[in-house]
Amino acid sequence: MSRLSTAAPDFYENTADDIANDHDDGRTGAGRPRSEKSRRAILETTRRLLTRAPLQTISIEGIAKKAGVGKTTIYRWWSSKAAVAMDAFLEQPGAPTILPASATASVAITRLMEGLIRQLRGQNGRIIAGIIAESQADETVLDLLYEKFLKERVETLQTIIEAGKKNGEFRAGLDTTIAIDMLLGPVFLRVLSGEHGIDNAFAENYPAQALFALTA
Repeated sequence: MSRLSTAAPDFYENTADDIANDHDDGRTGAGRPRSEKSRRAILETTRRLLTRAPLQTISIEGIAKKAGVGKTTIYRWWSSKAAVAMDAFLEQPGAPTILPASATASVAITRLMEGLIRQLRGQNGRIIAGIIAESQADETVLDLLYEKFLKERVETLQTIIEAGKKNGEFRAGLDTTIAIDMLLGPVFLRVLSGEHGIDNAFAENYPAQALFALTA
């Protein structure tokens, strides 16, 4: 059974704690805006919890209690704890932009891969690994990961690779979709390999090594 389906009853059944804690959701009647203060509290609480425990051991109830809100407040914004974790990851202070302007396709891909690796090292990598693990119980979680995190990066890589094929930097016969898989696959394999998966040697060497797959 998916995480979403098991969590659904909490959405409809307010407990006394939910009612008491929902005072800060910013709603005093139909159609009123939701409280950004509550939303920030939920995301900040989730980030703190994820620094101490894996996503699999964290519950919506635990997030709500620590954030001082009711479960129904969380479910107004997110359908599952994986969705909360995804936004906590993406909206953390200092989250990098995807791609700075680059003179060549090769430099653009190198910078994109360097940025992705920096973003997925350490605690961030553990959060993403936890979200992927959650997808084993809820198939919608992978869709969430793709739409919120991977889609823009995949589309950016596609644009860069096509440009590189046209200007002669990359092989003209290169299959762009497979090339993207070859670029991203080893990074996520490392993320799923545990705490030491993306080590210094990989972070330093992989972006340049990955280009060989496009130019050989």
